[in-house]
Amino acid sequence: MPLERGEFEMKQYLTLKPEQMTDDAKAFAQHLCNQYPLAGVEMFGDDVKPRTLPLFSSQEEKQALVRQLGELQVKRLHASYWAYPTAFLTGNRFSELVERMGGEEEVRAYYGDLTGDHMMARWTQEYAVAAALEADSYVFHLIDYAPIDGMWAFSMDKQTILQAMIAMLQRFVNSLLSQELLTENSPVIELENAGWGLEHGVQTARDYACVLEQVYDPFRRLRVGWEVNHLLHAVGKMKDGSVRFFLPPEEVTSEMRRLEEKYGLEPQKFALEWLRYNLLHPKLWGKVAAVHLSDCKWKTSEYFRNGLLAQPWLAEMQKLNNWEAREEYGVKIVLGEYDSHEVLGDGALNGSDMAVLLAQLEEKNQGLMLLHELKNSVPVEPALQRQLAALKGEH
Repeated sequence: MPLERGEFEMKQYLTLKPEQMTDDAKAFAQHLCNQYPLAGVEMFGDDVKPRTLPLFSSQEEKQALVRQLGELQVKRLHASYWAYPTAFLTGNRFSELVERMGGEEEVRAYYGDLTGDHMMARWTQEYAVAAALEADSYVFHLIDYAPIDGMWAFSMDKQTILQAMIAMLQRFVNSLLSQELLTENSPVIELENAGWGLEHGVQTARDYACVLEQVYDPFRRLRVGWEVNHLLHAVGKMKDGSVRFFLPPEEVTSEMRRLEEKYGLEPQKFALEWLRYNLLHPKLWGKVAAVHLSDCKWKTSEYFRNGLLAQPWLAEMQKLNNWEAREEYGVKIVLGEYDSHEVLGDGALNGSDMAVLLAQLEEKNQGLMLLHELKNSVPVEPALQRQLAALKGEH
């Protein structure tokens, strides 16, 4: 399946963060889109403007921001919040949220207030800018996890979290409808899946089906955004070279056990079939908007279980005497072992096999987008070149 311009139907994009840009960011973004088969780039809302502030305060500010993002080739905008939005917005275990974030003022400092109004308004403004940009997607990450990776276990069961997230998403959709921002032609709202072990929320195809069935979405703007790296968080390699799910027994379904039994001695095949099981699930045919593509290296230890760091790493974290040091310790493990966003072929996956899977997915989902999510690569252009080559079987 070649990836030359005009031969690969899928629109392709690249995640860009400030540290990946050159001094002349506008020229760099334009170069990437001209040199490679890119329809644009994706940026994170908090990188556009700090989430604690309104995105714009006047129509003039909004128009100036739209021009600026247009010059940067932004065609996908990622929502600017994550971490415990469900507990916060629903009031479910709010005291736990306060404790885990370090106090009520810390909650206010992160979310902007204690009601959720600021966060909802910020999301709504971000969608308004995406619509004015005629962007292809607004990415909404439905997750629930602790502010310091590894300090606390998940305390709400999966179904409770899903229902809270459905309520949160419905509130957002209603906000867009009330301002007439949501139409049959406005950007899709792309729901990104949670990362196994670190986060709890929308993770499987069945989870997505549950969400999409329950939210009132008259213009069918809600879509699935499969983050491949997050799916691969679930798997690991044993000392003997066999592979399995690094998850609590209660999270491993009969279908997942079947994958272990059938492909446990074929690591790349196991990883591919785990992706296939989710991405090509019949319940989601016609509902997948995009694949966020990067690889994940094989982990050999189950560092996180139900959100909590395993020993001896938890004990090492607990020895640290301040919040910042503990946060840095947890994030280092996350970015090094779970959310590493490797170039395709440098981890669990085979590039050619992944290209075939994407083609099969495109057959079931008209207008499917491909996001190269290489946000940990600096410089990013060589990483993009290698990932494109991997999809053509050249890496």
